[in-house]
Amino acid sequence: MSKQIRADARLERTRRGLETSRRAIHPTAVRRTRLVGVLGLVAVISSVASVASPREIAASAQQLDLHARSVDLRSGKLENLAFDDKGRLRLAQIEGKYLPTGIYLSAPLDIRQDGSFSVRWLDQWTAPQRYRKHPGNPIWGPRQTGKWDNWTNGVAIVRNPDNKTYKMYYAGRKGGGIGFAEASIDNPLVWKEHSSSPVLKPLKDGWEGNQINQPRVVKVSETHWRMYYSGWGYAPEAANHWTFGLAESYDAGVTWQRTRTEPLMERGPSGSYDDGAVAVPEVRRVGSRWMMWYTALKNLPGRQAIHLCLASSEDGIRWEKYEKNPVLTDDFTTGPARNVISRCHVEYEDGLFRMWYTHGKPDYRIRYAESLDGAEFERSPLPLALDVSPPGAWDDRMVEYPTIDRVGDQWRMWFCGNGFGSVGYAEGIVETSLKLYYRSSPTDAVDAHWSEWQALARGARSEAYRFVQLKAEFRSENPDLSPALNSVTLTPSSSKP
Repeated sequence: MSKQIRADARLERTRRGLETSRRAIHPTAVRRTRLVGVLGLVAVISSVASVASPREIAASAQQLDLHARSVDLRSGKLENLAFDDKGRLRLAQIEGKYLPTGIYLSAPLDIRQDGSFSVRWLDQWTAPQRYRKHPGNPIWGPRQTGKWDNWTNGVAIVRNPDNKTYKMYYAGRKGGGIGFAEASIDNPLVWKEHSSSPVLKPLKDGWEGNQINQPRVVKVSETHWRMYYSGWGYAPEAANHWTFGLAESYDAGVTWQRTRTEPLMERGPSGSYDDGAVAVPEVRRVGSRWMMWYTALKNLPGRQAIHLCLASSEDGIRWEKYEKNPVLTDDFTTGPARNVISRCHVEYEDGLFRMWYTHGKPDYRIRYAESLDGAEFERSPLPLALDVSPPGAWDDRMVEYPTIDRVGDQWRMWFCGNGFGSVGYAEGIVETSLKLYYRSSPTDAVDAHWSEWQALARGARSEAYRFVQLKAEFRSENPDLSPALNSVTLTPSSSKP
């Protein structure tokens, strides 16, 4: 890994204001605040590791600006807010419950001259942490698909190049293969199977074992797509030798060809965290590198112990396992013999990794977690993002395998039900929000010269006088939840407008 990525990572940690001095709470009256610049703070790197850490990969993906300056959140005025044990600004609590609203008001910030500026911020826990199911579920399954499919397992949703339609990939049972259907983004409930399905048939021998499923599709470009799929063949030394392979498409996901007959990743040595199986990868491009969260089976006599591990790659083909795996696990020595943390969906945006994952202990449910580096995940305080339906429903015993797409303010989830098959639909219940505003003035005195408050768009240029004041509004409709503000950076323009 290059020295530049290491340097960028060090710069990013400084820019985000994650310094240890933020652990104490010192709210003060509104006063003029110095912006802490990051110029000249990049240290000389004397030694460089050969493999980038998750934090370095995430940091290098950010668009760094050497003129960006961290806003000291502790020098502002807090109303119904407090810092948590991670140094984040959140709604204050009374008897363990969050207050519904809170406001942060910065001191006047000197941007040196009249002109323009931009603001970026790192926030958490503003995505839905609960989902409401569509009453007409299941919306798709073997009744609608071709004769090749009697399962409709492990769906993956991808937007087509026109950004008006979706492709949904899914798998049949043994011998069936993988096919896809399409739908309008304006109507995510009505699907039609493509006539070319199945587009990938299993190989009868070897690690595929005449059964492939869990297609996970990611774009390299608008027309070059990759499908990571799992095989369920048998090996003499293990009851289930799960692993995964790769197929590629150069026509936006219609036709597919394997890149090789061998799997992309092998199990770890005996006694390791993934000595039983490696399968069901979730792959995302983060900056110039690729990250993968995969399902790993740890061999424990008399127990089914499955958890999530991490790997990274420069090309999405050759992978390096994370040295601190697993990244999402459980205590497998107690509780039910079947304990499975598996098949996740990850979205990376604005410095934050959001993960929806399947947890069976012993029965499958869908849960939610967040991370700043893709390796250290913090689980939602809510026990479930999606629960089973009442008795008699198609998903009354299990819900699993979420895939997510966001359309404006609407968060969409597709998932599977009983027997790991058929497809249901749900939409997120938005219960928290964090919005930033600004106003400006020719002077730093808080008087009538200040402009009206205007909403900020992350990273967008805003016109201002020399002095700027920021306001963050925190809201929650659920007393168990609060948005969190980790850091704010402000970048003045280099010249007058």
